[in-house]
Amino acid sequence: MEILVVSDTHGRVSRLTEALERTKADTLLFLGDGLRDLSAVPDGVAVYAVRGNCDFMGFDTPDSMLELFGTCRVFMTHGHRYGVKYDLSAAICAAAARSADVLLYGHTHVPLERTLQAGYTVDGVTLQKPLHILCPGSLGDPRDGKPTFGRLVIAKGGVLTGLGTL
Repeated sequence: MEILVVSDTHGRVSRLTEALERTKADTLLFLGDGLRDLSAVPDGVAVYAVRGNCDFMGFDTPDSMLELFGTCRVFMTHGHRYGVKYDLSAAICAAAARSADVLLYGHTHVPLERTLQAGYTVDGVTLQKPLHILCPGSLGDPRDGKPTFGRLVIAKGGVLTGLGTL
């Protein structure tokens, strides 16, 4: 299963559409700041979304959520409530508390891909299993000028993460 992971579209609907066309993903994980842009997602694409700090009006969308894809537990958050612009510790601890295999966050507009091994300790919490961390950066307002997105591939053999650029 290949999943497109995006964040911070901030009204750049054409970039979201392009990322969907390029990856041909049938599942989209949206990490906030541009919930209105999801109206452009074509029928047939499953959408899971969390609210960002710029998603103000009329959205009954959670700040974070845990989703199960097969046996893979994915913790999604925009990240502003966990202070991800300064430190990932709180988000890592939140993912570990939910026995997540993957932590997805946005908010920073800077892509990041990293895996922490079982036994890694942060703020007194020791990971019991590896944790894949992915921030897709931003399609709408990237810090380095290049719109980026993430990919999550879940297969029987495990989890792969990746980053892409438009």
